[in-house]
Amino acid sequence: MIIDTFERGSRYSLGSLWSALFPELMKLVAQGETLPDGKYPLVGGPENGGVMVSVDTYEPKPESQTRYEGHDLMADIQAVLSGDEYLDMFPLHGGEKESMRDDARDLVFYADKPEGVSRVRLIPGMFALVLPGEAHMPCQKASSGKVKKLVVKIPVKDLSVPGSM
Repeated sequence: MIIDTFERGSRYSLGSLWSALFPELMKLVAQGETLPDGKYPLVGGPENGGVMVSVDTYEPKPESQTRYEGHDLMADIQAVLSGDEYLDMFPLHGGEKESMRDDARDLVFYADKPEGVSRVRLIPGMFALVLPGEAHMPCQKASSGKVKKLVVKIPVKDLSVPGSM
């Protein structure tokens, strides 16, 4: 997981897709809470080798009502545009009990909360890049009642990160 500010995000050498999408992503981030909910293609969208950004406004949930998820093929950029929320993460070691798997959506939910969980409080101006091999539990209530959040799904094969496929 990479946790940083958008201000420093372009400094990461994560490959040509990262370099191409980051300036476009910054234009969306700059709109903050005025950015309408919806889907936004970056770098031509997924059908042209780019990515899709989803923007949603919602009420974060208590930890007891959220669950750990993971992806095998996609990395996530998770960022709040307004409000705040907690995002918990743990590295997968293999053998974790799955409660649901949907390979068509590249989505796995995990049944148990393991030891050694790390917690991040996402606030406007920062992002978390969650990679395959890392389970995460987003959308947890911190101090705000509403959150506007953007999530970017990036094929990990198009990123240059240690340990990527």
